[in-house]
Amino acid sequence: MPRKIRPRCDIDPVQEVPEFSFTDAQIEQLFKALPSVKSDREVIKAKLERYARDYFWRLSRHHKTLTRAEQNASLAELIRLARSLRTCLCGIDKDTEWELVLKYPASRSSDFTGVIMDLDDRLDDIQHAAEAALYSGKKKSGPRAPTWLQRTVLDLSNLYETVTGERFTHNPKLKTQYDGSPQSRAGHFIVTFFKIVDRNLAHTRVSTAMAHIVKSRKPPAKSAEN
Repeated sequence: MPRKIRPRCDIDPVQEVPEFSFTDAQIEQLFKALPSVKSDREVIKAKLERYARDYFWRLSRHHKTLTRAEQNASLAELIRLARSLRTCLCGIDKDTEWELVLKYPASRSSDFTGVIMDLDDRLDDIQHAAEAALYSGKKKSGPRAPTWLQRTVLDLSNLYETVTGERFTHNPKLKTQYDGSPQSRAGHFIVTFFKIVDRNLAHTRVSTAMAHIVKSRKPPAKSAEN
């Protein structure tokens, strides 16, 4: 009989975030990599430095996070708890609801039933996301995805679109030949960031992370019946 994997909830989320700041020369490199800037430079600089600090913090956490089996167990537990709480919320009687209104001041100026419905909707979203993640996780094997890198690329992609007004795109080809290194204007910006922040990071890993982010933004394909 296979050993049952239990979800782990004992990982301390509080850790020191490393300091990081760009030199004047480095920040100029980054701004040169941006096609145009529609926001305050100091605001952009502050965000880039925060993304760099978050990158190193996530990287340090990556070595202490769960195994794939433990992640799947945590997702299964999250699904169970979300489903259970949704069932409980739907069955609250009016007397209990009134007691909650008295203890929850923010609800006195609004319809508490609406508060419950909003919470149920959020739990429904979390439940469906967890179910999709668990389904995907059960099919995966081998090394864990570099989420520390993907999340930083996502932060940078959102910043790129905001400050340039351009869509974040990815092209790993130099003309018609596969190069493995990001070739789009957005890719040039991302590569410049990581050249400064983590010189040991291969461009191909950045390229793979960019491809993952671009793919995740695409709407799911419609079935033939639609």
